[in-house]
Amino acid sequence: MGSTMHVRAGAPRSARLVSALLAALALVGVTVMTHQAPAQAVSSLTTRQLQEDLWGMLYYSGSIDGSYGPATTAAVKAFQKDNCLAQDGSAGPLTQPKVIAKVKAVQAKAGASADGVYGPLTTSKVKAYQKAHGIPTGGQAGPQTMKAMGITRVLSCSPKPPTGGSSVGGTISRTEVLARAKYWTDRRVPYSMSRYTGDPQGRQYRTDCSGFVSMAWHLSSSLSTVTLPNVSHRIGKSDLRPGDILLKGGPGSAGASGHVVIFRGWANSAHTSYYASEESGSHGAIARTIPYPYFSGYGTFVPYRYDKITG
Repeated sequence: MGSTMHVRAGAPRSARLVSALLAALALVGVTVMTHQAPAQAVSSLTTRQLQEDLWGMLYYSGSIDGSYGPATTAAVKAFQKDNCLAQDGSAGPLTQPKVIAKVKAVQAKAGASADGVYGPLTTSKVKAYQKAHGIPTGGQAGPQTMKAMGITRVLSCSPKPPTGGSSVGGTISRTEVLARAKYWTDRRVPYSMSRYTGDPQGRQYRTDCSGFVSMAWHLSSSLSTVTLPNVSHRIGKSDLRPGDILLKGGPGSAGASGHVVIFRGWANSAHTSYYASEESGSHGAIARTIPYPYFSGYGTFVPYRYDKITG
């Protein structure tokens, strides 16, 4: 059987040879396979890719339709919870890299190209891994599969107690003061003028603004806004450093009349606002930005420094 191969005039000799070879292979029934370049790793996800990834990790069970609806939001929240992220359901700049990294870890263990997208090839490779390890072969990397792969699916999100060398009522570094304050703000310890809760070592302090400072400074007892000046001294605004306080205190500031916050650093070059930690009414223990010296209408706040702070 003969065939006629038409080659465009002027084609390079190499092109004519390739065309001839392909035609010959076709005549004898040989299937020609073309090489596909490996997928490029992603640094951000489309909604469809996000759904694929969350489906692959058994967080999402809805349609892969590229629509960011309630099911996708719920899946994102579940992933965020397991990875110590704010559970807002939005796959933003903190969540997406975590999703991609976790999928890449699965792909690496399964022998798939680690591109961060849980596509058909990854599903196939995970199925093979599951079959080899006696795991139900659905192709999704759920808790059982991740455990077999040595991948931590659910992180421990409990804040770790800060470490430091201070003793009760002794000298303390600025770094330790801020770490102790963070121990309460991480837990959002509720505000109360009568209740007590523990510091990192379990010592009990009153959970109001001055009790918060007493805890952060590692004092022997919970002082008040009236008595905090007994263990500290006034400084100028230009001398403020992390671990110092801004105090509306002294005589006449008992009960709810006084207030105190811990200074953590300037929030702008003009020194008109600063980062602070405080026990604040319905907010509880929080870290936030405050206009210097404090919000309007709350009276006069003056900088103070603990007598035994170092560094």
